[in-house]
Amino acid sequence: MFIPVLILVFAVLAGAVVAYGPNAVWAQYPHGLDFILWSRRLEWPLVALSIVLCVVMLGLIVSGKRRAWWLIGLGPVLALFVHRFVTDPAGGLRVIDNPEFATATEASATGDDDYVVGLHFGDGAYAYPYSTLFDNPVVLQSDHDKRLMLMWSAFANRAVVTTVTRDFRARDVEIVSMPANALLLYNRSNGQFINGLKGQLIKGGKPTGFGNPVVVSTTTWKQWRELNPQTKLMRPPAGPPRSSGAPRVPIQPAYPMPPAILDYPANSSIVLIGTTQPAALKADEVGPEPVRVQVDGNPAFVFREAFDKPVHAFSCYLKKVELFPRFRLDRLHKVKNSMFIDSDTASSWSSSGQWVGGTYKKELQGTRLMALPVQDRLYWGVMKYWYPDLTLTTGEREQPSSGSSPGRG
Repeated sequence: MFIPVLILVFAVLAGAVVAYGPNAVWAQYPHGLDFILWSRRLEWPLVALSIVLCVVMLGLIVSGKRRAWWLIGLGPVLALFVHRFVTDPAGGLRVIDNPEFATATEASATGDDDYVVGLHFGDGAYAYPYSTLFDNPVVLQSDHDKRLMLMWSAFANRAVVTTVTRDFRARDVEIVSMPANALLLYNRSNGQFINGLKGQLIKGGKPTGFGNPVVVSTTTWKQWRELNPQTKLMRPPAGPPRSSGAPRVPIQPAYPMPPAILDYPANSSIVLIGTTQPAALKADEVGPEPVRVQVDGNPAFVFREAFDKPVHAFSCYLKKVELFPRFRLDRLHKVKNSMFIDSDTASSWSSSGQWVGGTYKKELQGTRLMALPVQDRLYWGVMKYWYPDLTLTTGEREQPSSGSSPGRG
């Protein structure tokens, strides 16, 4: 009696870890994230252990040492495996390799108010609808010799895009879970766990095959299309959608977060600029006036042309003249398309970061400020958990000036 019970208990325990170990709810507990990682890392050894124990149980029954009704004990093991490999919600999320795209005129199924993740890649502009990314949160895409990877954490309203090497393959990427509302990936080829919300390894550092970050914009389809008339829109993959009524706009966090003491409400909207050492501002404090912040160790400025427009961020570094000037709003508009004036060269710059006029024509003509990764409407509680050193800053704003003579800021 004791041996069959012991066999079934261990078979069920192994199956339970396989079935429910990756569940996002564990992240709210101490060492919960580690439990999720180890349950996935040990998944196949645990599957093998459970199957071996079930075979042993069958052997005892076939040999006549135990009665047939002991087969009932194998039912829970089967149910756990069915849950893990058939009905688990995370198991239905897909990794898409080289999706099909439609032109802006062909995208009739996407409404003007539907949100998209927009980016520029190669010579083209691309948009990925929230509703499509909800079921397909990882997209790998190639353009000649270039390749990128988009990672979408729907419950954090966070998109991270990076270039990847040609040998980074979609079939090696597995979607594990959504701990603390962040996409968790597993690269089967090298055993690395990737935090899709940060684009880094879980313990920090750049995953193998990752390159440089790609600047993205999360905005409505109408706004992105007006800025990029030639944009292409990702088509949903063939087959029925995994979930009905996929969200078309930002949604609130759904998975439990670890307890935390915050100085700002957890669901409040913030703007995050940068990658390794990002800066955070309250979303409602970012407007047309440029705000200077420290991002990834260097000065940058962030703004939005209007409070219903996307947010943008640029590095302050002017490589050709080796300066880190400050930028202020151009209220006189003496130069066409000028939105900002910098403090060191008194040059005029457009809202897209392009030099449009000034006395440093020889040195700066044709210069474009380097755009930085920036996203709007992220949730403070989620971002603070994944970036423990993150603090909300008010940044620095240049005082209005009617003059345009060069000066050190």
